[in-house]
Amino acid sequence: MGLFSRKEQWERTFRLRCHHTIAKDFLSALFWLWGIVGLLFNAGALMGLTGTVGVGTSAYLTATSLVWIGGMILFGMGAMLSHNDFDGERPLAPDAGDIRVTH
Repeated sequence: MGLFSRKEQWERTFRLRCHHTIAKDFLSALFWLWGIVGLLFNAGALMGLTGTVGVGTSAYLTATSLVWIGGMILFGMGAMLSHNDFDGERPLAPDAGDIRVTH
């Protein structure tokens, strides 16, 4: 039965290490740069409004906001989906280096 059985022993077979590629780092940097600069630009455009806002101004602000959001999605998804390089290593047994050669 499952209640009184021994705990299973798991063998550690290998360890994965992930290395980011240049494309992932580049797209991540573009994501942050686009996000900060675009946010400052859009906030500056909004704070700089005086008086009444017409249809043209509101359409311009909407268009710039949509371009900014589109860039954030593009660079963010690109950074998430870009290729990661995985290395696998299998640890050696404690006696793996104990090799005796005799004549």
